[in-house]
Order: sequence, then structure tokens, then C-alpha cells
Amino acid sequence: MRVTLAGVRSATHLVHAGSYLRHLLRRTSGEVVVDYLGSGSFLGRDNVRPEHVTAFLPEDPRLTVRSSDRAGDASGPGAGRTRQGGHHVLLSVGAPGIKPYLRLIAESRTRPEVVVVDEGIGTYGDWRTRRDAWRRQGGREPWPTVRSWAVTCAGHVLTDLRWALYEQVGGTWRVVPEVAAGFADAPVAPTSAAGEARAVYLTQPWVELGLVTEDAFRGHLGQVAAACADVGLAFAVRPHPAEAGGRYAAWPELARDLPAELDPAVVGAQVVLGTDSTALLNLAAVQRRPALRVTLPELHRLERGLGSEQRSLLAAFLPPPIDARHRGGLTRALEAARGR
Repeated sequence: MRVTLAGVRSATHLVHAGSYLRHLLRRTSGEVVVDYLGSGSFLGRDNVRPEHVTAFLPEDPRLTVRSSDRAGDASGPGAGRTRQGGHHVLLSVGAPGIKPYLRLIAESRTRPEVVVVDEGIGTYGDWRTRRDAWRRQGGREPWPTVRSWAVTCAGHVLTDLRWALYEQVGGTWRVVPEVAAGFADAPVAPTSAAGEARAVYLTQPWVELGLVTEDAFRGHLGQVAAACADVGLAFAVRPHPAEAGGRYAAWPELARDLPAELDPAVVGAQVVLGTDSTALLNLAAVQRRPALRVTLPELHRLERGLGSEQRSLLAAFLPPPIDARHRGGLTRALEAARGR
């Protein structure tokens, strides 16, 4: 069994890939060889390190992980025992990778099985939400529209299995246990550091995307921190990996070496806050942490642009967003979240 892993942009993508590989090892008896094509950058930063690959892909005597940077380079207990041939899987993040798909067909003259894992909440959008996301990242028309249509069509035509963390059953969203097992080994702390009652804010790279100015976003965080103080919660910031360091020096900044869903300083917080984000959703739905959505005026247009499935998925596990300028409403929501 050969697996080509493509499209990784974050350590969380490796968590999803790892859960599928564990599933594959359970249902097969032979060796599994993973050709890892490496990680790409998001907003100019590559946030995936070799230790993430080691930590989040399974360790098994039958599993070999080969890096794409050197032909034949292999790591793992099964290194050196691989050979070409056998069933081939293209394990791709978010949508089928067109280039690796075509390359695999050219090499083997057979079609690989295509398995797609979650990229994040963007996976539950549509072609318009994908187009808008690429526009925010600096894409200029017509390429965001063309790319969005191509990716959407490839997803419909080529995907054999969606290894999705969330699925709708009878109009209700649920967490898929086998996929969520990738987060099962998270080091959950009963409280935040040193037993301190703490709220943690998960930021997004809104400044880098040009949606909010640094001053406006720091002002927003100050409003959230004041409401947290009202209910006796210390306030800390967990920056997004793509953000510049030191931006939030006015508050304690948590390290960002691990996915937020696996970070004990985040999982152990009494309340987790943020704007619409994948990590906030996963913390609420998978890790069952009290979580609140907060918003600011500059992001209202972004919220209105959510796809219908994205909107219903967020609503299934998170309360409606609260404008942080309304201190009393946010304070009451924090008190209710702490009492859960």
C-alpha cells in the first residue's frame, strides 16, 4: 500500500492525515509506505516542522514515511523494506491535488484512490467562499475564480472518500469519532498554567490579510480582556502561526508550537475565545471546551460571506458571535461559559 500525502499547510493537517493512516493500518495487513510531499507556506510562512511529522503521523512497524526532498529517503521502523507497486492512495488536504494526481497516473498508468481530509472550516464552504479566501490572500482575478471552480470540480469528480471531521446526519452536525481520534491523545490539563483561572484568545492573521489594522485589533483585544477581568479571568493570547511575533506584548502570549487543540495551555483554559476559526470550532466540538465567538465591526462582512454549511456547522457547536464592544453582554456570556 502506497500513500502520497499532499497539500499539508499546518500541523493540524498532519493530525487529520494521521487519523486516516491509523484507519488504513487497522484495515490492512501489509506494509504502508507514505510519500510525504512536504508542506507549503501560508502567508509566506511554513509552519510545519519535521518534529510535527514525527509527532502526528502514527508510529507502526508496518509504516514507512519517505520525505520528498531526497529520493529514497525514508524514516520509520519499516525503512528500507519498501518497493513499488500495490494499491496507491492520494491523501490530500482540502481537495484533490491536481498535480500529484496527474503525476501518479503518469507514473503508474493507473488511477489512485483519492482520500481528502479537512483543510479547516474552509473545506465546508463552496466555490464562492474559496474564491473569496484566495482574494483575501492576494489573488487577482480571474485566477481566484478559475482556481476555485477547478478545485470544486476536482473535489466532486475525483474524491473517492471524504475523511471529514464533521458530517450531517438528519440535518444535524456531528463529530465523526474515527476522524476525531487524531486528537484523542491531547495532553489535557485540568486548569491553565499554575492553576490560574484563565481565558485564552485564539487570534487569526486578520492584520496580515489587511482586514483589520493593528491598532483596531489591539483595541478589540483590550475590550475582551476587560470583560474577562470583570469575571475574574486572567487573559492570554494564543497567536496564529502565520502572524508576526510580539504583536500582543500587552498580554501574555502563549507558544504556538502545537496545534491549539493539542496545547495544554489552551485546552486547560476555563474559556477559549476567538473569531470564526477552525481551532475554536474543534476545541468546542472535539475537546468539549467552553468556547465563545467574539466579533468586531471590520469582520462583519467576512461573517456575512460564510457559506450555508459553514454557518450551520459553527452554529451547531458555538454560540452566536458577540460584539466585544458590548461589555455587559460579553461578561454575561463569559459567566455562563464558566458555569458549564
